[in-house]
Amino acid sequence: MRSFVRSSCTGALICSVIALASCGGGGTTSTSGATGASSSGAGGAGGIAASTSTGGSGGSSGETVGAGGADAGVDAGSVDPCGTALFCEKFDDYDGVKAIADKQKFGPWHAALNQGAAMDLDGTHTMSGSSALHVHIDNAVTAGGRLFADGAQPIFASAPTHVYGRMMMYIEPPNGTSIHWTFFGVSGDAEPSSPAVGRNASYIMSSLPKNGVNTYSFVYGLQAQGNDGFHDCSSQSSTNMPSSWACISFEMDSVARKLRMYKDGAVDPILSVDDHGTGCVAPTSKDSPWYGPSVSQLFVGAWSFHQMNAPLDVWVDDLIVDTKPVSCSP
Repeated sequence: MRSFVRSSCTGALICSVIALASCGGGGTTSTSGATGASSSGAGGAGGIAASTSTGGSGGSSGETVGAGGADAGVDAGSVDPCGTALFCEKFDDYDGVKAIADKQKFGPWHAALNQGAAMDLDGTHTMSGSSALHVHIDNAVTAGGRLFADGAQPIFASAPTHVYGRMMMYIEPPNGTSIHWTFFGVSGDAEPSSPAVGRNASYIMSSLPKNGVNTYSFVYGLQAQGNDGFHDCSSQSSTNMPSSWACISFEMDSVARKLRMYKDGAVDPILSVDDHGTGCVAPTSKDSPWYGPSVSQLFVGAWSFHQMNAPLDVWVDDLIVDTKPVSCSP
């Protein structure tokens, strides 16, 4: 891990996400209330209205990228993927860490884990080095495991409103689906120029199912305030999540309300959000703006907010988050 350290909470599907992210401020994380809200309508995602968006329009700010992969503990190369990134995690520097327990702390991380899931650092599938983060979720459970970072890490020093990143992700075949599970997110108070200032906001990378297959998706959460209830919104790509290594890169711009997700270094995004997504849980209007965070926390892992229809095993390696574009190949 190159740059280390540890923030705040809200309600509904993503409310559960935010609760996970912040109820343990100061380094301890509570998993209470971690079940998602009930779905509303066919294909709803943990309270999120699942609707399709074909992405593909617009591009990242000059992101140039290439793809690559390794498997079964094979090192992809000796080049350090971290470079000068403000936050980089290869999961290789924790000799004493194997199985990870709920509320466990190591490096910049504090863990959240509940019954029905297991989380560890292992070498079954790695992209570089000897270890990657592995999360297993049992069949027919609502469960998950996540690592949270916040506090005095360099990436959070300026409370950035525009971040980039990438991660290598492997999904073991056959992979289970649920109405909604997540794998990465950022959160913090809504950026100060927005009318939502003072409310916690989250941009989250997720899986929503389509035709029984996991697909890459964005999810948005905004803390309730007064008569304005919790905003629980989504946008879904048409790109399936493969049972293999994939390099997933992203751009999240809170001020412009612009989100992009890319796969394996392609120039065109697999999913784009501009201002708002394609669906929200009522009574929030689907064209409600996605006022983004001043980022003070990030998480990585796999957490399902509805029962899995089969087991899910996910490995994540070489996670990078920065305030400048991040490529998929070192």
